[in-house]
Formats: sequence, structure tokens, C-alpha cells
Amino acid sequence: MGVSIHYRGLLNDATQFPVLSDELADIADTMGWQSTRLEDDWGEPANARLVGSRNGARIDGHLGLKGVQITPRPEGESLSLFFDREGALRSPMNMVLILEGTLKPEHAWVSVKTQFLSPEIHVWIIGLLKYLKKRYIYDLEVSDEGMYWETGDIDGLREKMDLIDAKIECISNELSVSRFGDVTSLSAAQIALRIERLLLDNKDGNAEQIDGEGLGSADAPPSPSS
Repeated sequence: MGVSIHYRGLLNDATQFPVLSDELADIADTMGWQSTRLEDDWGEPANARLVGSRNGARIDGHLGLKGVQITPRPEGESLSLFFDREGALRSPMNMVLILEGTLKPEHAWVSVKTQFLSPEIHVWIIGLLKYLKKRYIYDLEVSDEGMYWETGDIDGLREKMDLIDAKIECISNELSVSRFGDVTSLSAAQIALRIERLLLDNKDGNAEQIDGEGLGSADAPPSPSS
């Protein structure tokens, strides 16, 4: 949930990449934001894959990407501007899925969620993408859920982000410990059952804390008609 920006495109000329990379790092430094460079060898075939572990998943192998990742705020998502050997914008996960054969290259978009940054940073990212389209990526396509790319309407962007913030806060309050009860000893199925019952209670206008009675087994959630 939250406003995101999606983008894709191809470098006009791959020989421009070193200049572009330096510019992106300089821009991040000027803004006081963190930047990270990725300098894989384009001459080496990409063979990256997703590997599961006890701590989650990680990407192993050679991504075959070069570029810069800009992080405006530590608590928010980063803007990834990585390119493959053909000069196409790619995210690391794009590359893994393309190599697996589960994502067609022409269907790959790179995304950054700006909901937890700010409208001003959203506007800055759109400005940067417009600059890249003008100078480095003529065919850049942008899908802006905040509609700022299309309209330039920052008031409309703020209104949309504020509305989603309010919805997120409402959901957070609904699922708080004080309202939802202690879930530390419950299974995932039992938590799912509590969530469904709470939402059904809210629809009926009777949103009281659920006491968890009858949740001793991992039963499937009841249908709305039950």
C-alpha cells in the first residue's frame, strides 16, 4: 500500500554511462543523501539467482548491473538507477526473474515507493527522471501513482499521500495490541481468523476487542455468512 513510481527505459548510448553515473553520485552528495554504486562487469554473463536461507532470501551470483542507488532517507525505499549490458534500466530482482525466465525483459519495470518519504522527495525523483529522459534515456516511460509526472499537481499528490497515510494509520490502530489482543502465542492461521472476525465486526458496526475464545485450533476462517 502506498504511492509508488514505476519506470523503464534504455540508455541512448551506453558510452554515456560513466558520465551519468558520476552525475547521479554528485547529485546525491549535493542533496546530502546516501548513494551506492554497483560496478559489475558487463562483459561477464549474468547468472544471479535467489537463494533461501534461515534469515530470509539473498541474491547470489553475478547481476551484470552498473549504476547508482540513491537513498533519500534511511527509513524509506531507495531509487535504483542500474543498467544491464544492453543499457536497459533494471532492478536486481528484475535480473533474477529475467534470468529465471519468469519475467520477460520487455515487461520489467523498476519501482520506488515514495509513500514513506515525502511529497517533496516524490517531486524531486520525478524531476530527476524528467532530466534523465531529456538527456540520457529518450524512451523513458514513467507510471506515477501520484500523477505528478502527468499533471505537475503537487496539491493533488499531497492529498493522495495524506489519504493513504490516514488509511494506513487506521489499519494500524485496528490491529494494535490493545485492540487486537496478544498474538505472540497464536499461529498464523489463528491470527488470520482474528483479523477476519475483527473486520467483520467493524462492518457490522460492532468493533470490539476479540477475546480469542474458540481459537484453539488452526481452523479456516469462517465465511461472511457464518
